[in-house]
Amino acid sequence: MAAVRGRNHTAVTEFILLGFGNGPGFQTIPFVLFLVIYTVTVLGNTILVLIIRVSSRLHTPMYFFLMNLSLLDLCFTCTIAPKAMATFLAGSKVISYNGCAVQLFFFGLFLTTEAFLLAAMAYDRYTAICNPLLYPITMSKWFCIQMVVGSYICGCVNAMVETGFTFTLYYCGPNEIDHFFCDGPPLLSLSCSDTYVNNVVMFTLSGLIIVSTALIVLISYTYIVATILRIRSAEGRHRAFSTCTSHMLVVTLFYGATAFMYAQPTWLSSPYPRKAVSVFYTFVIPMLNPFIYSLRNKDVKEALRRTICMKYAEESRRGNLTVVTEFILLGLSNRRELEIPLFSIYLLFYTIPLTGNILLITITMDPALHTPMYFFLRVLSFLDICYTSGTVPKMLVNFLSEDKSISYMGCIVQMYFLLYLGASECFLLAAMAYDRYVAICNPLRYRLIMNRTVCLSLAVLSWFSGNVVSLVQTVWVFTLPFCGSNKINYFFCDIPPLIKLSCIDTSQYEIQLFTAAILVIFTPFTLILVSYIFIISTIFKMASAEGRHKAFSTCSSHLIVVTLYYGCSSLIYLRPNSINLAASNKVLSLIYTTVTPTLNPFIYSLRNKEVKEALRRILGDMMKRKIFSHRK
Repeated sequence: MAAVRGRNHTAVTEFILLGFGNGPGFQTIPFVLFLVIYTVTVLGNTILVLIIRVSSRLHTPMYFFLMNLSLLDLCFTCTIAPKAMATFLAGSKVISYNGCAVQLFFFGLFLTTEAFLLAAMAYDRYTAICNPLLYPITMSKWFCIQMVVGSYICGCVNAMVETGFTFTLYYCGPNEIDHFFCDGPPLLSLSCSDTYVNNVVMFTLSGLIIVSTALIVLISYTYIVATILRIRSAEGRHRAFSTCTSHMLVVTLFYGATAFMYAQPTWLSSPYPRKAVSVFYTFVIPMLNPFIYSLRNKDVKEALRRTICMKYAEESRRGNLTVVTEFILLGLSNRRELEIPLFSIYLLFYTIPLTGNILLITITMDPALHTPMYFFLRVLSFLDICYTSGTVPKMLVNFLSEDKSISYMGCIVQMYFLLYLGASECFLLAAMAYDRYVAICNPLRYRLIMNRTVCLSLAVLSWFSGNVVSLVQTVWVFTLPFCGSNKINYFFCDIPPLIKLSCIDTSQYEIQLFTAAILVIFTPFTLILVSYIFIISTIFKMASAEGRHKAFSTCSSHLIVVTLYYGCSSLIYLRPNSINLAASNKVLSLIYTTVTPTLNPFIYSLRNKEVKEALRRILGDMMKRKIFSHRK
């Protein structure tokens, strides 16, 4: 522990965030969950802010507050998530004394501001429903800005007081914070000073903020409910109440979690429920907010549709075009008699990769397989599970259903995640090739170069690169106007068949997408090729045939997977649309979306002695436990 001397004690100059445990499983699982939730939160709230900014119909007080709530959620999550994920990546979980103070301040600022902002949103709903004629005058632009600024001022004052009180205490004992970020209660428990006053101040402040803002919300909704009940028509009551349901749901989630956390004395709280509730209100609620406000709000959904279809929605209103609102997936065959056999085959193709990859992840959690190669293999298996789950379930439903449609938004979501996972796999296979290069060409420095931080960084970089590629390509495709046929001659939403449905000249888009595909496929493929040139060169320099065979055997599985994956994806995405053949594309897509994920576990297990040995140990332990339980 870094320390300085003073007051006959050792003063703490840094803290250690214990997070969720010290085992490898305890680090990997939270990291993956946090990464997924963080990505969804950033995308969801960013999209909601952009929709409100772009759509003139949403330039109202309610959506002004909603935009600020989304910005707050972005800032709130960004205060906690990056550092939390960094502690999972690095062996060191240290946060400096000043860094901890800064994190606590901004956490308190955004949390308190959100409480006051939700109260302001409740007052806005009260004015809109109880005083509709005075609403534009009362909730003027200047008054709305004042309410938002006032929320931030209250948040800033509370954060300064709580941070000041917390960090005027003396910390001279243990420096391990039993949490995944710097929060008030776990920090106070480490202090050598008497924390009675601090506990009282924090409890009082938290109570005042929660009670005062909750009271404003409660009084507002008391008047709102009374006014709604006086409305004569059922339609009018439903319409008035529907404008409040999203806000009420968010308020319930937010105040429930914060009241549990901060409106109880510190000495009554336990670290385990505190961590669970902290994850809920720092990660889950900011992730859910955009979905709550968009899925339950017709104005937001309509604005999103208009934003995506901006180029051709105007022409549609003039009567020149018919805007496509859903697509029909024609699937693999039009013959009804083949649907049940195809359903059975692809149900098997879904079950086998799902079971195989889950089993492979479980096997490689064996302590003997905690090496970089098997870490990347676990990530690859997880990617294959997600990738197969993005296409096969919808395809299975279409085999059994008369309705083979997929909504416009559903098609966007499916394409985004398939491109995201597909591109991530491309980059991950390159990272795996680099791992093999270091292992064979620099064996003495392998552990030093491919340390845990580097491995996790390469995995995160693969996911991040896949996200960027997917976002750009999905936006490119769905800025095209779809105004004629809505029948996709494919079994999922993919770029080549979708472009064919556009009612404008797509040559420029084809060039852009073709260039992007070349970059995405050839950049990692070049890295793989260069790695294997050095690997083969090193193997040929080995004196013994046994050494050459052993070195090459560690690469053969990866080479087979690379050949299958890159071969199919290149044939689909690196051909101009003018020479694309629908039948051959379907076959190739089936190979890399179902067959390759099915084969991967077998390729890596049947050709790998260590995996087979680990499986044998797991089965042996299970048999021993079973025999022991029978004897008891």
